[in-house]
Amino acid sequence: MSTVLLPILAFASVILVILPGYWLWARFFDPRNKAINERLQSIHNTVHRAGQSPGITQTALQESALESFLHARLGAYRKLEYLLRSTRSPLTALHLLGIMFTLFAAVVLAGFMKQVNPLPLLLLASAISTAPLLWLARQSGKRRQAFDDKLPEALDYISRALRAGQSLTSAMSMIGKELPDPIGHEFKTVADEMSFGIAFKEAIAQLSERLQSKDLNFFVVSLMIQHETGGNLTELIDGLSRTIRERMKLRGKIRTLSSEGRASAWILGSIPFVFAAILMLINPGYISILWTTPQGKNLLVAGAGLMAAGIFVLKRIVQIKV
Repeated sequence: MSTVLLPILAFASVILVILPGYWLWARFFDPRNKAINERLQSIHNTVHRAGQSPGITQTALQESALESFLHARLGAYRKLEYLLRSTRSPLTALHLLGIMFTLFAAVVLAGFMKQVNPLPLLLLASAISTAPLLWLARQSGKRRQAFDDKLPEALDYISRALRAGQSLTSAMSMIGKELPDPIGHEFKTVADEMSFGIAFKEAIAQLSERLQSKDLNFFVVSLMIQHETGGNLTELIDGLSRTIRERMKLRGKIRTLSSEGRASAWILGSIPFVFAAILMLINPGYISILWTTPQGKNLLVAGAGLMAAGIFVLKRIVQIKV
């Protein structure tokens, strides 16, 4: 390890450990902030018992000055907030960032103690620190898929309710009571927001931003246009339900036809790592040349670049937009 990089990385890792630790102590264990948090929690519980959605009160009651500043200035921070809201995570964006920085610093400190090479250490620390973000993104994708699968049924429910003389808000509220999470929770959130005085356009737009679903975007845009221009909302929703069902059928056919290409991408992408693991078990000294010599490191960089390009091309081939 370079004698120049060692003090710099040691100082940075210590700072990354101390700052999140101090922030966590000030946030949760400082007596003044603890009393404030307890008061906010009691207000949150009171409002929640009155029927308001937890997703509404989280932003209104727990947003600190730093969170407000980051929310107003950084688009990436707002996307992180929407990601957490889409998964219904109890964490805030600052909590998640603190966890990621703590994981990064812990891996770096452990690498210093083991005298690990700086470049692989930083790559490993970055991979581990982003693991919570990747897990949340995966959970958000699963929740979005579950929402999309139930969306045509929810649209049919709204259409029947409108024909029976119910309003759109009451139809959404009924969906929240009748259909399971996630679609029931999301539509109930929209109905609660409109009941508490939030404008129709804003409530619907927030629903679209939380889920980032293309099928839902069709529904939201249709509602906004109908809200401005008027028209037969029942026929509009019926047509939209049929369109979404046809898109779902087409996506299923495309997924079946592209399954061979996706399987090839997984197999070809995993073969180098499988063989590397086997060689590490059989003859570690033979494969260690790849990261102990300059020629081996160059081969690793070239191989990683070629693998990334191949996986990208395979993904573009099998990824067909509907």
